[in-house]
Amino acid sequence: MLRFTQVVKRFEPGTPPVLDGLDAEVPLKGLTFVIGKSGSGKSVLCRLAVGLLKPDEGTVTLDGERVDELPERSLRPLRARVPYLVQGPALIDWVSVVENVMLAAKGAKAARRAAALDALKRVGLFELADRFPPQLGPGVKKRAAIARALVLEPTYLLLDEPTTGLDREAAGQVNETLLELKRQGLGAMIVSHDHRAMNSMADRVLEVSAGKAKWTNRSSS
Repeated sequence: MLRFTQVVKRFEPGTPPVLDGLDAEVPLKGLTFVIGKSGSGKSVLCRLAVGLLKPDEGTVTLDGERVDELPERSLRPLRARVPYLVQGPALIDWVSVVENVMLAAKGAKAARRAAALDALKRVGLFELADRFPPQLGPGVKKRAAIARALVLEPTYLLLDEPTTGLDREAAGQVNETLLELKRQGLGAMIVSHDHRAMNSMADRVLEVSAGKAKWTNRSSS
């Protein structure tokens, strides 16, 4: 369970907080969509979850561990277990797809390449392993970024607007990848404005508004 308890977060002294006593308990299974207006604090939840931001008040707990109290050396393994994927794929253009994915792997080169190829297979990109990012469409790049997170052997994923800027076909490929990973047992919290995907994929929907959060449309269990 990922728990936010009475979380307050502001970015400028004397300004209204983005999150104002927010409470939410997010199960680490299935696909949780986080929705809300731009600037409502959706992405802030992801950053709080892995210690990239600290709450001004309240607590953030992941699997019983107080994230907001962890030192940086303890946050690194947490971020491997629960990678946070930002909007852009952040691939290196002059490095092949498999080498981009290998950057996140550990061990000898042969072991890292094997892990990267396995991750690419999981997202349906095995045949494109030796291509370079400029040769790929934006949806394929996003799936490659997901593969790079998979070599960390995560228990859960945090994704910030994974289909923003993609056409319907590319967005559909990314969403099918997330559904396949769900079938493999990997859950995710997905910040999204994609209501089509939410309606077809979400196990639960968390709406952030006016600094608070509430479950909507679906059960929170």
